[in-house]
Amino acid sequence: MPLRTTPRARLTLFTPGPVEIPTIVNDYLIDPPCNYHRQDGFKDMFAANQRDVKALLGLERPGDVDVTFLLASGTGTNEACLRALAALGKGVIIENGFFGQRLAEQARRGDIDHLVYRAPHDVPLDVARLDEFLATQRDLRWAYVVTHETRATLRNPLVGIGQTCKRHGLRVGADCVSSAFAYPLELEAAGVDLAVATTSKALMSVPGLGIVLARKDMMDELRAAAKGDTYYLDLVGEHDKQEKELAPRFGQPVQLHAAVRGACLHLRSIGIDAHMHRIRVQLEDITRHLEGLGVTAMLAPEHRGWVAGNFLLPPGMLYPELTRLMADEGFYILYGAIEDPRQFQVCTMGDLSAADVDGLKTAFTRVLGRDVRAVA
Repeated sequence: MPLRTTPRARLTLFTPGPVEIPTIVNDYLIDPPCNYHRQDGFKDMFAANQRDVKALLGLERPGDVDVTFLLASGTGTNEACLRALAALGKGVIIENGFFGQRLAEQARRGDIDHLVYRAPHDVPLDVARLDEFLATQRDLRWAYVVTHETRATLRNPLVGIGQTCKRHGLRVGADCVSSAFAYPLELEAAGVDLAVATTSKALMSVPGLGIVLARKDMMDELRAAAKGDTYYLDLVGEHDKQEKELAPRFGQPVQLHAAVRGACLHLRSIGIDAHMHRIRVQLEDITRHLEGLGVTAMLAPEHRGWVAGNFLLPPGMLYPELTRLMADEGFYILYGAIEDPRQFQVCTMGDLSAADVDGLKTAFTRVLGRDVRAVA
């Protein structure tokens, strides 16, 4: 009897993760160079991925930093870092958007000693005001910040934030999930001790693995303070196992690591600077096209990360209608601010061609063009 399959539509993703992936990533995913996570071949692939992740992020002193892979989403990986930092004492969550709010909620539910520094969601964090706030706090040991608030498409000044926290004697954790591999981060200049990335976004691999870049001296301090109150999300235990054996504590799918290998090879071949430039130029092009249709961008240009953009739909249309009509055109578009159905988001961090962008613009013209909607 023939195998029955579920019909599916192959929509081109202009989303902030998962994203469109290069052919080589798919090839490595379905046909890995090894097939078990304790094999020597896996160790070789693992070490190459660790090396390439640091190179692609532009680290000038890669020997000072270790790379740990967790079988977790970006959210889960952030939680592992928060739980590790909790052993140092009280911290501050710097919140100026949806994902900062998520970090605060994770800390609250995890009974992590912390306070929340809240700032407006529509402008980058004001470093001077953060400095004033930190000057009033005497018992903090660490800070955690979101580098790119994807829901609002807001880019925070990581170097200024990190250096300010350092002046106040804090260890610095950074959610770099939507910024890593998308634009230059200057992690070393910012003094970041723990940086979280993921495989499903601008790295252009598939979902499933979280990435922690940790300064070696940070891991030494966390190891000395560890309370042993976490098992699966034990960052120190996972880091130490991987550094010793080039393999995870628990089974992680070989296929996911192979996909990362394919992504790293792809980014090395095209150049990380060219990749970052393509992300920005494509989004700028789409933004100009939408503005020509009378569709307004939600954030001032100087505040944008140019990784994703939020836009305000014309009167009479809401997001559920837009996403249905764009799917009919062959594209999947995500919502903007989830509480506002008048918004939608476009993201270009995936492996998108000029033809993909031209097709999207044509689809937007058909769906959002004034003359077309007037006739409809």
